[in-house]
Amino acid sequence: MSNAGIILRVDLTNRTIEKDSTSSYLHDYVGGLSIGTKILWDGVPPEVTAHDPKNMVIFSAGPLTGTLLGNRCVLVAKSPIYPNQTIGNAGLGGQFPSEMKFAGYDHIVITGKAEEPVYLFINNDIVEIKDAKHLWGSDVYQTQTAIKHELKDPDVQIACIGPAGENLVAYSMVLHDIENTASRVGHGAVMGSKNLKAVAVRGTKGLKIADPEAFMALWKQYYEYYTTGRGRYVLKTMNREGVAIHYDHYLDKDTMVWGNFDSFVVPPRKKEEEISDFMNEYLVGRIGCAFCPAQCHENYYVDGIGGGGATCMFYTGFRFVVKNKDLRVWWRLNQLCQRYGIETLSASGITAWLMDLHEQGIITAADTDGVPMEWGSEEACKIVIEKIAKREGFGELLADGIVSAAQRLGRDSISYAVQYRNLNVHPGYGPVGATGGTNALPGASEVWIHPPVDIHAHYPWIAPELGASTEEAEKIVYDWLSEFTEKTTGDKNSWREDNYEKYADFAIVNETAISVCDISGHCDWLSDRLPQVGCWWGPEDVARAITAATGTECTTESLINAHKRRRLLELTYVQLCYRAFGEQDEIPMKLLRPRPDGYFKGAIADFERVLQVMNRYYELMGIDPVTCLPLREELEKLGLVDVADMLETLPLQSAVNPSEKAPESIEQEK
Repeated sequence: MSNAGIILRVDLTNRTIEKDSTSSYLHDYVGGLSIGTKILWDGVPPEVTAHDPKNMVIFSAGPLTGTLLGNRCVLVAKSPIYPNQTIGNAGLGGQFPSEMKFAGYDHIVITGKAEEPVYLFINNDIVEIKDAKHLWGSDVYQTQTAIKHELKDPDVQIACIGPAGENLVAYSMVLHDIENTASRVGHGAVMGSKNLKAVAVRGTKGLKIADPEAFMALWKQYYEYYTTGRGRYVLKTMNREGVAIHYDHYLDKDTMVWGNFDSFVVPPRKKEEEISDFMNEYLVGRIGCAFCPAQCHENYYVDGIGGGGATCMFYTGFRFVVKNKDLRVWWRLNQLCQRYGIETLSASGITAWLMDLHEQGIITAADTDGVPMEWGSEEACKIVIEKIAKREGFGELLADGIVSAAQRLGRDSISYAVQYRNLNVHPGYGPVGATGGTNALPGASEVWIHPPVDIHAHYPWIAPELGASTEEAEKIVYDWLSEFTEKTTGDKNSWREDNYEKYADFAIVNETAISVCDISGHCDWLSDRLPQVGCWWGPEDVARAITAATGTECTTESLINAHKRRRLLELTYVQLCYRAFGEQDEIPMKLLRPRPDGYFKGAIADFERVLQVMNRYYELMGIDPVTCLPLREELEKLGLVDVADMLETLPLQSAVNPSEKAPESIEQEK
């Protein structure tokens, strides 16, 4: 019932529009990210490049999207940012995902390439490919305003790209409204390669819930937990200050970088350099996704600069990583990124890399069109953003990502590039964020496992609502996380980064929590992903909600199996793309050095033990640690016999994995 029931397929090359049923996918893949992954697996061979018209961009909503318990979709496509051009997915919130469902579609699958710029307009059953030549070159805010004016409907929901996407910047994003983005992995560039400026949706059909009584009982349980139960602490905190201020709490334990990962001690800040002061001065109000009680985004208006929205990683770009503490400068630069449609983490990370190279004497102003890359320079940051978005001058060097730029520049600049598979690393979530390196599993998991680093920001963040000192809050947060991991992994310490024997067990629990949310359409913030702040909503709860919403039984086991099928298809596809393109990952050497300063000074990842974690992950997932491909037994258990048969026809070879060269390189670094 809550599934809209239709997959919309649009071929921009042939200008054809087809609709087929979602039903054939539901039993094995349930919805959202799993179905999107399966559609890409079936339709896009590994050897296809991200910008090939044969690539797809898929908007995938889940069975809970458009209900009180869900408001998100996932974009799936071959990604231009990864060296092997493999699958990339990114979540999108706001009103757009629910509007898709209200218009009658669970998934929108777009392939081909239009001869000239177009946008897709979906108005319930009517689907049109409309001219967008007049929109090409417009920023994301101008584009949405123009389309709403053209369609004479202020309620149409739009996901669009800016000039960066048009110019195929590998980390360009898709933006909806003023702050909802599908970012990091370059979906903006995939849309740009198709001459697709925007997708505009208007839906008035609504959705039906199969068992309203059971569904509302689950909603009541969920709502009461987050208003009167343990979850009230984080919900009240988010309602009060969103996720903004918790980023500044990373400084309490020196888990936020200052510069290009060479220091973790941020110099003292003045009152006006605190996010809390910025919020008091410029906050218009709280905003967020449809139906969500958290409303964890912020709407700001800054005199002389303008308005916009912010949340989450937005707060880290163009601040400490480029040695800037001026929040008006931060706002100005991030709004420039938003308008151009550039993902701010990558843009600021690349800028920090350039500033590091300039300080080391590896590059000069002559390499950056006459503008010296000096730490904290607003002019330098602004010129980098503009050059990248337009692919002008030295921006052409930077537009395909930091690894590509370093390889073309040479001069050992790759040693200064802090990245993982060409993605700039979050300056607070990096593997050296806390004790040394296992909160991401290179080559094994695309999921950053947040809690080990987040706890250092979260306990001072929620301490006021707990009515506790930061020391007392720290113990409470540790206890909650230990309670959760003892229940889910049998080891209360499996969440600790240096628990090499059991950390992979926790990683899989965390990964599964995120994945089932992406499958269902529920936000993974208020879920089992963040037990350390009292959040709750796991596979069992998601399964019950899907059953009540759709009228078709969804068990916990069947939901987790849908996640496993998706994950094994994804990991198989990653390795097939490595074989197709032959590209290898570059080791981020800065992340493997001892912590230079701060609270965790001297901490270092034991790479052999990190490999132990990876191998444990493979064992639990049913993956061969040599080939990094799923074992036949595991595939057959999940009904993926066709995948197992296909893999047996491949020549036997080890996975494309840099791990063997890493220890020697690390020894040289030491």
